Amino acid sequence: MNDISKKRTGNLISIQDSLVKARFFDDVIMGETAEISVDGKFLQAEVLQILPDPKNADAGIVEMQVFEDLTGAKIGDEVVFKGTPLSVLLGPGLLTSVWDGLQNPLYKLSEEDAYLKPGMNAPALDEEALWDFTPIVNVGDTVAGGDVIGTVPEGKVDHKILVPFSFGPCKVESIIEKCSVNITQQVAIVIDEQGNKHELKLAFRQPVKSPIPFKDRAIPTKPISTGVRVIDLLAPVGYGGTVGNPGPFGAGKTVLQHSLCKYAVADIIVMAACGERAGEAVEVFKEFAELEDPTTGESLMKRMCIFGNTSSMPVAAREASVFIALTVGEYYRYQGKKVVMLADSTSRWAQALRERSGRQGDIPGPEAFPMDIPDQIKGMYQRAGEDLGTGGSLTFIGTVSPAGGNFQEPVTQATMDATGGFWGLSQDRADAKKYPAIDPLVYTTSVYDGFVSWKDRQKMLTTLNEANDIDQTISTIGLKKVPVSNYIQYQKGLTIDFCVMQQDAFEKTDACTRPERLEIINEATQNLIDNTIDFQVGDLDDEQLKELIKHKFDELRQWWRDWNYSAKTEEELAKLPKAVDKFILQEEYAV
Repeated sequence: MNDISKKRTGNLISIQDSLVKARFFDDVIMGETAEISVDGKFLQAEVLQILPDPKNADAGIVEMQVFEDLTGAKIGDEVVFKGTPLSVLLGPGLLTSVWDGLQNPLYKLSEEDAYLKPGMNAPALDEEALWDFTPIVNVGDTVAGGDVIGTVPEGKVDHKILVPFSFGPCKVESIIEKCSVNITQQVAIVIDEQGNKHELKLAFRQPVKSPIPFKDRAIPTKPISTGVRVIDLLAPVGYGGTVGNPGPFGAGKTVLQHSLCKYAVADIIVMAACGERAGEAVEVFKEFAELEDPTTGESLMKRMCIFGNTSSMPVAAREASVFIALTVGEYYRYQGKKVVMLADSTSRWAQALRERSGRQGDIPGPEAFPMDIPDQIKGMYQRAGEDLGTGGSLTFIGTVSPAGGNFQEPVTQATMDATGGFWGLSQDRADAKKYPAIDPLVYTTSVYDGFVSWKDRQKMLTTLNEANDIDQTISTIGLKKVPVSNYIQYQKGLTIDFCVMQQDAFEKTDACTRPERLEIINEATQNLIDNTIDFQVGDLDDEQLKELIKHKFDELRQWWRDWNYSAKTEEELAKLPKAVDKFILQEEYAV
């Protein structure tokens, strides 16, 4: 057998967009990375398949996907096999960073050229930055993969320096004293059970398709306060949970992501902009850098990192960007942090798999996606979870962009099966300027416990459903044929939709609703649902009575909406349930 530690090369024999084939004569490892030399540039690729060479028994053929633009590549170009899988550099300095899909720092690359060019790369983490390292193990101690050997402060995060996860039991031979070091300097030497010595530094590489293990995996139970009422009331997500967030183009996914990044109660936010339009991705980079963290008053980027891979970049890099972002999220979960990861959009990630599968000649599934696309989507979401052993969690929220808003397409359906929560965005609600455009009646579900009881959640959904049915009846046969009792139920549903389900993302008070405020809103909502209201005043016919009912509910909705914007103190918050109680009794409540 050949020694894979020596330089192993091959040459291109086939180029089909981002899928290439090369002939080799040395050993090649499935899944390892390679570099293709094109006009002096080295393009990154990944081995997908190893085949026998029908023309040469001493050679083999390797099939690879290339993560960068292959313009200029030609038959015969040299391929160098690296012997390592696609990996991500983990260590201090991850926060505040913006990378491309291969963890190249975009701002660093922009110093070289205004445009990203194939073969451009830079160190993933700042190699000159100094970190104040404090050791917590001693010479002679036994450590293994995932154990903590020291800490460094990373902003407000106490960043733990870990033994690489691939290591078995080792003894600490030496470790430096407390001092400032960069990520390239040695901080410890350990000896494994075979007597081999290994240098440990602040950062190490982790294969992105090998999940970082849990210490003690648990079922998500505690809900995350997202600040978005329709989510926290009707479709909550637990720490370590998974959510699919499908919606047509222009339905408000980006604004919702902004809100979740700002207001979701989490330690770390990881965002993978996977295959987004270039203009939209640039907008994300610019706006997120300017967003203020409401908990600290500082830049939101201080607890964020972003992987940007636009639709104009090679499709293979979309797949890489999601797995790299997932691994970073798992790393901070292992650090004991509450991590929320947002992937926008998993549809474009799936499209990358479809293109690769088609070029490989695989048997297509529905809409030409790979036959195993449901399994691949499940495998991605299964990497989320809560770890009782570390106290951390990774919550995965993946947006889906089905063409034409068709929720029956394969990626949306597979996401529904793979996730514990589902937030379906409606084009009709978006067109009606309702934010968030999450439709509580269509594909909005959750298996997680929330901030209100399942009974209260179901009563709200029932009222909204009944109001929707009555609205359809009014549209079909007219208002006159609708009984007064049904019309009152219809107005109750409109009030819950307008005052509770909708928010103003640009108004500071209304943009975020915390559990204490949510409890007050739920109390008022349940009172409105449970109680019968007698609007009979004098001798009014049905038409006049319905006009009076509409007028009274309009006044309540306006008062409630004003309360959403203005109520801040405990005294002001307490006015809502009282006002609803007085409205039910038809007493004066406008205070």
